Amino acid sequence: MHKVLAESDALVDELLNADLLVLGVPMYNFGPPAPFKAYIDNIVRVGRTFGFDRSRPGLPYWPMLSEQGKRIVLLSSRGDFGYEPGGHMAGMNHVEGGIASAFKYLGVAELHSAAIEYDEFADARLAQSIEAAEGRVDALVNELLAATSS
Repeated sequence: MHKVLAESDALVDELLNADLLVLGVPMYNFGPPAPFKAYIDNIVRVGRTFGFDRSRPGLPYWPMLSEQGKRIVLLSSRGDFGYEPGGHMAGMNHVEGGIASAFKYLGVAELHSAAIEYDEFADARLAQSIEAAEGRVDALVNELLAATSS
């Protein structure tokens, strides 16, 4: 148990020391891979990343990272297509929403993302998706740099 807790402590410390988290999380069967879910399970820690007090008026939980200005860039890939907001498969995308929910619970609400789709098709749509995702990443870099320098 001490070894498991020590690994969780190290992951939480890494999170606490970061201003920007760049997460590479592919979609596996509509959600994140199990190792990434295990990462989430290790960083959602009472007393470290969220508070809990049953005697507290209102909700007994509160985020502990809210005032730290942390941001997330989520880079993802999907074999299929249409998982973006408004897409025909958007309701089955549990990657972005699941990650956003977990980190918002901790107080990290600023999440940016870029994703590549059509991998299973391996045609011009994949090439266009890669080009669009690379453009999105370039725009994110500029946006984040501009926010940092202001």
